[in-house]
Amino acid sequence: MAEVSRLTGFDRATTRRLCLTLEDNGYLQKEDRALRLSPKILAVAGGYLTANDFGRSVQPILNQFAEEFEGEIALAMRDGDRAIYVALSATSSARISIGFSIGSTLPLLPTAVGQMLLARGLGDELDMDLSRLRPEKFTEATDTDLASIRNKIEQAAARGYAFVRNEFEMGAAGIAVPIGKIDASPAVLATTASVNQFDKAQEFDRALDVLRRAAMSLRR
Repeated sequence: MAEVSRLTGFDRATTRRLCLTLEDNGYLQKEDRALRLSPKILAVAGGYLTANDFGRSVQPILNQFAEEFEGEIALAMRDGDRAIYVALSATSSARISIGFSIGSTLPLLPTAVGQMLLARGLGDELDMDLSRLRPEKFTEATDTDLASIRNKIEQAAARGYAFVRNEFEMGAAGIAVPIGKIDASPAVLATTASVNQFDKAQEFDRALDVLRRAAMSLRR
């Protein structure tokens, strides 16, 4: 509970009350002094995914294009000051360096997913985002200059895709394209591979083409 209090910023009394409530309702399980999530927590996410028809409409499209690409394709949405993976498909041959899954989160500034999501709100909305978000150094290549980051976001909006390499994890590169909105929230499709793979123009163009066609299918 002390760690939960530190991570959430709640005082210990509030944290204890919330944790006990979650435990009583079956979302947390207590082992000695430690707490862990129970499988019931998935019911919360399951309700959201079912309501937006992810299983019948979204997942088959991701599976189809991931197979064609022979790699990984993820659908991400914005969750406050971060991006969150809400759907994912990967073939056995996919070269995934970050290894995220559904529910994993990404920072907005140093990732293709994040920059493409930020590109959906140019103007005053982007001004507010950049005045609030604080660049964090993840690798030696992470860009922490807000003017430079703004330029990248504006470029992503103009060309219809974001491309970021080495900024979140060395050796990894990401491409993201916009979809539209799901449940009134902007969404993007993205893939991650090695920098060396995307340094080849043919591989980059192929990945971008697959993502754009998958996004078009989802918009339909």
